[in-house]
Amino acid sequence: KTRVSCSDPFHVDVSAMKSFYKEVDVIPPFDSYDHRFSTRGCSKLERGQWKVKLGDTVTLEVEKTSKDSSAFHFPFLAPWAPAEIISIYRSHKTKESCERLREKLPKGDTQNGNDADEVMVEIRWLYRRDEVSGAMKKKLNRADSNELEEVFETDIVELVSAETILSPLRLHDVATLSTGPSTIAGMPCIHYHCSRFWSLGRRSFVPSGSADGRLLRGRKYSAHKAALSKLQQIPPSPAKSTASAKKQRKQPEKAPQGTIQSVAISDRSRKKAKTEEQPIILHKTRVSCSDPFHVDVSAMKSFYKEVDVIPPFDSYDHRFSTRGCSKLERGQWKVKLG
Repeated sequence: KTRVSCSDPFHVDVSAMKSFYKEVDVIPPFDSYDHRFSTRGCSKLERGQWKVKLGDTVTLEVEKTSKDSSAFHFPFLAPWAPAEIISIYRSHKTKESCERLREKLPKGDTQNGNDADEVMVEIRWLYRRDEVSGAMKKKLNRADSNELEEVFETDIVELVSAETILSPLRLHDVATLSTGPSTIAGMPCIHYHCSRFWSLGRRSFVPSGSADGRLLRGRKYSAHKAALSKLQQIPPSPAKSTASAKKQRKQPEKAPQGTIQSVAISDRSRKKAKTEEQPIILHKTRVSCSDPFHVDVSAMKSFYKEVDVIPPFDSYDHRFSTRGCSKLERGQWKVKLG
């Protein structure tokens, strides 16, 4: 009731009586930290200062099991495990309260009422070496004992209370030298090396992809894919993308400010971008381009997805220079990014 709170849901599922959030405000449980961390920055850390967002990796307090024979839980005073935040939601007692909350979404007045239950988080466990059957057991020596401990992404998802969140955790895609837990606003922050994926279903390692795709990989195993899909931006088809770009150029004042991929076009460049009949000529006869996707006014540069090139037939061997010359028209060969 006192340590976790959230507001401004991005989606309300009336039928399931749940509201979903992008982040949750957490007051760190300093009484669960080792004494070397528990007093650092306590006075400076205020409610809501630590925001745990979707895709963040954190440490969670877990129940002590029969396998947990060691009392060494540094830098915490309780058993813990690393995990990734997949979804954040609250359950509601009635559909009527969900409908009222959904009606408030466009207005921005989305504070939860008294009928909402505790905040729950859907997490994906990160396994350590001793938790993975068949993982290669390295014998630590002087050369690798200073490297970060390795953890593995998994396909194991579970629901836990947000009250179990202990502290932030950082993953590195390369095995850098270990520096021990760092400190963020008085909270211990543990660092791990993570570049492999352990599938419990297959009982084997599978290709994991890049670290940038970890968030979307985690959502594949979520029980709330429909809610999370509200956050995913589906790339438009090339035809729709061109039509959308033309619409933005014709009506730049209606383009939302602050969007991630907004098309920034200066007044002078807008006049040129309105019509395809006024390309920006990079070479008088052989190269041209139009429709910039971005104009950097401060750098005085415009950027493009493709350039129209007339092949330099006079630079080719005679066996190629006359083939298809009459059929090749200006702009027929488009050189694109990549």
